[in-house]
Amino acid sequence: DIKPATRPELRASMWIYLWDIVDEGYRDVLTRLQEHGLTSVSLACAYHAGRFLLPHNPRRKVVFLEDGTVYFAPQQDLYGRVKPRANSLVQKGHGLRELKKQAERMGMETRAWVVCCHNTPLGMKYPDIACRDAFGDRLYHNLCPSNSDVRAYVKGLVRDIALQGVSTIELEALQFQGYAHGFHHEREGIALTAAMRFLLGLCFCDSCLRRAKDAQIDLTAVRSFAKTALEEYFADPVSSSERYAAIDTLPAEVFDPFLKWRKTVVVSFVEHLMNAVAGTHCKLRPMTSLDPVAQQMVGMDPAGVADITGGILALGYVKDVNALKPLLTQLRSQVKGNDITVGFQVGLPESGGKAGFIDRVKVARELGVRDFNLYNYGLIPLENLTWIRESLHEENE
Repeated sequence: DIKPATRPELRASMWIYLWDIVDEGYRDVLTRLQEHGLTSVSLACAYHAGRFLLPHNPRRKVVFLEDGTVYFAPQQDLYGRVKPRANSLVQKGHGLRELKKQAERMGMETRAWVVCCHNTPLGMKYPDIACRDAFGDRLYHNLCPSNSDVRAYVKGLVRDIALQGVSTIELEALQFQGYAHGFHHEREGIALTAAMRFLLGLCFCDSCLRRAKDAQIDLTAVRSFAKTALEEYFADPVSSSERYAAIDTLPAEVFDPFLKWRKTVVVSFVEHLMNAVAGTHCKLRPMTSLDPVAQQMVGMDPAGVADITGGILALGYVKDVNALKPLLTQLRSQVKGNDITVGFQVGLPESGGKAGFIDRVKVARELGVRDFNLYNYGLIPLENLTWIRESLHEENE
């Protein structure tokens, strides 16, 4: 018999979608994961649109997702004006509750993976909760974390899921998303610099204006600069690209206070969500990039967030394995004694292949990481699961 490869001090959770579990069978999937060293499953409980290729699914090879749905039966009285819409699989009796029941029978932990502020159907149904750019255009796929209705909606999700007894809720897209977070068939006929993409994704909705004013931040000045800089770039991208190429080339007197303020918005959002898990044994683990520039672009403050929740989930999606150690070391110094879970890709090309994946896990383990999340069960060949088993079994030198 194959025995789980993980040692007691190591924990590993597989990010997974409900349709994979339904199509392959709850017990078959959980058994396979456990045999390859996984101690937990992280079910997508609130998710966006997509078209996914499923290499080992026995019923279908391509799935188109139902945009902006939840994968559990929501208690509608926990929500305010903005309410979730259950996925059709939930209406057929599947979902988080059934998965947790099956996982408990096998001694496995259940975590919930929640996409918070990336929801196009809700943004289109309630335009006032979507981010608004410097030109006044709505970015419907991005819900604004400053907005009180958005906060009430996400708090409802967190409370609803926590009451079902999961051990951890992993919070994706909790912060500001930006222009390029993702939509269907995006089209651009102009090459955008990093700074221009950043400016295009900034939010100047009424909620942001109110919060900024209360914090004595002049958001109108930021909006004016963003609009002017973008219009100049659109008119003459060749000349303008040299002036503002990266974010750090933007005027510090305008953007330093603004960037610091955006972090306080996200931190206060996390504080708000902590109230939702009161009286439960559920932990919150907000997701963050390891890249400090990426953190700055979306208003993420890993230290501030980790101090509130006790830990953070860092996405180790670094193409060069040699870049992982300094970035992860820097994050550890930021969050001090708080827990770090590291997420890695197991598919190609992002994982870098078997050797690259195992090297990444080894680096993280050498830095003291004992909790991992792996992406994603349904998207990878089953052979790739052996990489996980080997990486968790391998002794550190």
